[in-house]
Amino acid sequence: MGARRLDDIAWYVDQGALDRDEPGLRHSFVASLATALDYIDPGLDPTWLMGSSAFAFRIFVNEVFCPSAMSDFDWSAILPASVEQAGFCCRYISRLWHEDDVEEARRSSAHSAIVEAIDRGVPAVVWDVADAEWGLIVGYDDAARSYATLTSRGESSFLPFARLGRNGIDILSVAIPGERNGRQRQEVVRGSLRAAVGHAEQREWMDRPSYQDGPAAFDLWALLHQRWALIVERGRPERLPDDLPRFARFYAAHHYSARCYARDYLGAVAAGDANLVEAAAAFADVAAFLRPVWRCTYEKGAIEGGKLKSLADAIRDAKAADLRGIDLIRSHLAGLS
Repeated sequence: MGARRLDDIAWYVDQGALDRDEPGLRHSFVASLATALDYIDPGLDPTWLMGSSAFAFRIFVNEVFCPSAMSDFDWSAILPASVEQAGFCCRYISRLWHEDDVEEARRSSAHSAIVEAIDRGVPAVVWDVADAEWGLIVGYDDAARSYATLTSRGESSFLPFARLGRNGIDILSVAIPGERNGRQRQEVVRGSLRAAVGHAEQREWMDRPSYQDGPAAFDLWALLHQRWALIVERGRPERLPDDLPRFARFYAAHHYSARCYARDYLGAVAAGDANLVEAAAAFADVAAFLRPVWRCTYEKGAIEGGKLKSLADAIRDAKAADLRGIDLIRSHLAGLS
């Protein structure tokens, strides 16, 4: 029987982004990974993490603003690859909805891997430690049969061993950073740009049609604001779903944040390449179009219908700029072959 906790770990905050009045890291997987990596090796560059993982270029939207959109993609393909792109080997253990026959074996394997990681001073990035979001396991207690956790809200909590992988959204996903993998900067950049194009071409799995990613996600997001405007203009705000404004803020923060990082990442890796310099400018336009969407959804009080329609237009303008940026990335990649 044993127990250990990484007591000196704190949730990573991109203070530079906050100082620029930008949302900072919002996707709970990337924010969890940032916290883990900065703990292992202080001095994390959040722009590099968002860009190298290609999360800076992703967009996920559900037809009713459901926040589950941010987790509707191929975890086994994208999550361990994000750790590898950050420069670390990754041990990844998962169990999906249809794999009930391996549930106990995978949970046991994940538990052993988590304990081993904590014993060597490494937190584990784990799905649904709280609130149907990724967070961190930062300790374990065999006597209490529970893990110490750090949630996506930066709060310390506990998770019983038995609820690993079945804490409400019953999927097991455990990503544990390992040794440095020696991946070279040029290789990482190319991989991230290829992933950005793949996402834009909807080659990353998503449970369509109720969910959309890539350019179609911008269209669906704009349509949601138009529908919201109709509810307001018809004088039936009492029929507005209670969670709609909150979920609209959730979407706006995620997608505006991502494109801020895309802008900065491309600017950092362009190295004078004309296509990437122009792509950085295109994603700066995307961020500029999405900024009022984010700012407006965070304002107190109701949003009038005309304003909501203008936000829909801004989202469509962002899509056009996003497509321009992706085309420039394609041109850059074509020039490498």
